[in-house]
Amino acid sequence: MRESHRPSALVHRTGRIVLVSALVGALSLGAAWAGAVLTPARTAGPDVGELPEQAGGPFRASPSPSPTPDPLPGLQGGEVYAGAAKVNIAPRPGPDDVWIRDQAACETLTAPDRWVEHVQDLHTLWPENPGCIYTGGYGIGPANAVSEFDTEYGLWARSVALGDGTETVVLTVVDGVYWQGRYGKMCDGCGAFDLAEQLSAELAAHGVKRSGLFFAATHSHTAPDFIGGWGGVPKWYMEQVAEAMRDSVRQAVASLRPATVEAGEILARDHNKDRRTTYYSAEEAGMSWLRAVGRDGEVVATLGAYAAHPTTSDEEIGVAHADWPGLYTKRLEDRFGGVGLHFMTGLGQMTARGGRNVGVTLADLVPEVGRGQAVGSPDAKPAVRSAAAMWDQPITNGVLAALGGAGLFDRPFGGPAQVSAGRSAQRPCVSAAPISVNTGVNAARVGNLVFTGAPGETFANLSNSIKERRTGQVTFPLALVNDGLGYIMQSIETFDEARQGLGFAGSDATEYEDAYSIDRCFGDKVLDESIRLVESVWGS
Repeated sequence: MRESHRPSALVHRTGRIVLVSALVGALSLGAAWAGAVLTPARTAGPDVGELPEQAGGPFRASPSPSPTPDPLPGLQGGEVYAGAAKVNIAPRPGPDDVWIRDQAACETLTAPDRWVEHVQDLHTLWPENPGCIYTGGYGIGPANAVSEFDTEYGLWARSVALGDGTETVVLTVVDGVYWQGRYGKMCDGCGAFDLAEQLSAELAAHGVKRSGLFFAATHSHTAPDFIGGWGGVPKWYMEQVAEAMRDSVRQAVASLRPATVEAGEILARDHNKDRRTTYYSAEEAGMSWLRAVGRDGEVVATLGAYAAHPTTSDEEIGVAHADWPGLYTKRLEDRFGGVGLHFMTGLGQMTARGGRNVGVTLADLVPEVGRGQAVGSPDAKPAVRSAAAMWDQPITNGVLAALGGAGLFDRPFGGPAQVSAGRSAQRPCVSAAPISVNTGVNAARVGNLVFTGAPGETFANLSNSIKERRTGQVTFPLALVNDGLGYIMQSIETFDEARQGLGFAGSDATEYEDAYSIDRCFGDKVLDESIRLVESVWGS
């Protein structure tokens, strides 16, 4: 979500809440989570002609790896199999597809006389223009569309695959504000859980399991809105990006080769800061990193994981941009070659220091090749293991429940659910609601590396709690993995009043992030399951 504590942002959000209230009343039809029923009619505006050539060339899907792959060379002591790829997600509309690049035609919030016309396109239920590509993270509702994509750094789907010959784990990240686990109308079968099911079946011969597929988002607020909360993107573009994500996984797996992996964690306290205003919260000060190097000495991939909201490009409305993670990955590639990747960790209440160039600053902290901690011992093949857990999470946030019921966040929801979570059996966090969302977490081990994936914007205290469970290993507690369910904080950090709407108003007594938190026990449950899975993949 957008960085919250700015006067201009406060005015913007307050006006949006009035709009949201009206829309909820008009669209919910008195049935929470039932969705609105309107007559579908595509009302795309005029086509704007040919697009300029974007970095990466025309979009083409690569062939899938063979279901019976050729045998890979045997591993030597301390090696794993590694492969990486990236696929450009710049829009490639086909002959029948429309991308409207006239921003005035996309700013439907200022033209209420056109709301009925636009809302009839049911891919989202905001009064948006369905031919526009909106960015995410700015208030609520369609207001910020893009007319061009940055060509200096590009926007990508990137993947790195790591395996031991028996199992392969694939970490994928897309330049977007979120990517949902399941979708209702924005696309067919392209949620992260759907992608994991499809690709694990397709790549089973390569050791790819559903639990070993991590699909994350960079959370750049000037990247496309892939959940529909800010207007969404055209369905053809949604499908193109989903295929780019699939293709980056396929290519990474197809390029697996023996490699050594080194990793480390760097103290980077000067480059992010806590933004909570009513109390002092834990910061996540470390940047975890890993690098895979082939036998020929060429770098396959370098991956970094750090916690800082990508809101440094807020003023560039109209240009889709990867924000500081784009600079970070480009700098890694310039320094080392191969594919650069960046994943968010506990960014929920963490803001970047140093503007967009913090990406370059952080990338320059990564040591030269050969200066990291070896993954696994030199005389033993590192084990690669993964595990996942799914559950029905109650939703007790009344405002988000109403928005979901009106179809303004594109997501299928379920019925009654209850969770009990927390370290203490005597003082658990217990929550129940008549509506829920099915979501989950996953974890993986690659040698002495630990990865976890949480389904939203985790807070730093949650990340730090995962890290302290395995103090002798480099840990990657990744956020925004396989789902996008808002802010995820523990019950000790949340404000119930803010979660029922007051957080949107920017009150000095509550917190903005809680307004986008679906339940007070969500963070406790995510942490419980993540720790349990880490112990499972570690074999203890």
